[in-house]
Amino acid sequence: MISNKKYQLHQKDTGSTALQIILLREEINKEKSHLAKNKKDVPAKRALLKKIAKEKKFFQYLKRRSPDMYEKLKKEINLK
Repeated sequence: MISNKKYQLHQKDTGSTALQIILLREEINKEKSHLAKNKKDVPAKRALLKKIAKEKKFFQYLKRRSPDMYEKLKKEINLK
């Protein structure tokens, strides 16, 4: 689990790109563990795929806007 405080731009920050990626990653991990137990839950699988697509879009945006933050976050999440 990644610390949210580490990527907040200020104390009340809830919507920065890096923070949204972290929150989505937590939701994705919860969905994956749910689907490991409930393999036939099609709506949950669809929700997982939508969250993964949204995370990918946030990463593309972050790569354009802040390449250094993109690399830092990518390493911390352990993406390829």
